Amino acid sequence: MNWARKNLRDFPWRRTSDPFTILLAEMLLRRTTSTAVARVFPEIVNHYGSLYDLANADVNEIAEHLKTLGLQNTRARQLKEAASKIVKEHNGEIPSNHEALLNLPGVGRYIASAVMNFAFGVPMPMVDGNIVHFLRRVFGIDLRGMNDKLAWFLMSEIGGARQEKMLYWAIIDIVSQLCLRRKPRCGNCPIQNLCESADELMLDR
Repeated sequence: MNWARKNLRDFPWRRTSDPFTILLAEMLLRRTTSTAVARVFPEIVNHYGSLYDLANADVNEIAEHLKTLGLQNTRARQLKEAASKIVKEHNGEIPSNHEALLNLPGVGRYIASAVMNFAFGVPMPMVDGNIVHFLRRVFGIDLRGMNDKLAWFLMSEIGGARQEKMLYWAIIDIVSQLCLRRKPRCGNCPIQNLCESADELMLDR
């Protein structure tokens, strides 16, 4: 957390608690880097400023805006379908209920939890690919992926009752900047002394 206060990257979706902005960002961030999303995000928000704009948009046009992210056809279809469902079933308001979020096209457990946490201030643990990688390294354990119950349990314990958003941003940015998969920069990591993998990784270099 101390490292985060000085080193967090700045992204538009981290400066707001607007549910639409956060849902949009989290759906785009899946299987894509934050840097790549940041390049197209202002254009997307400017062009589709509301759920209604997104729901009424042509799916091919949406895909065109997303082509640099890859999987643009799937992303575009899920964004349009999610926006349409929210307009029809939730009066155009992003649902503040975890189960309702999970029922949206393209929204899984991580995205639903992120919207609850970041937009509505409801403390919930979150596990995505970055967090699984982080937990594997720090604890030296084998995790089966984002649905691993142990990963979710660990984050519920680490985050505690507050599950602060800065904790998750810190983990994501440590993975992006320091805990790299091929050449980790363990010497610069704020939790090197707590990491089960650090000594081995530094010897490998």
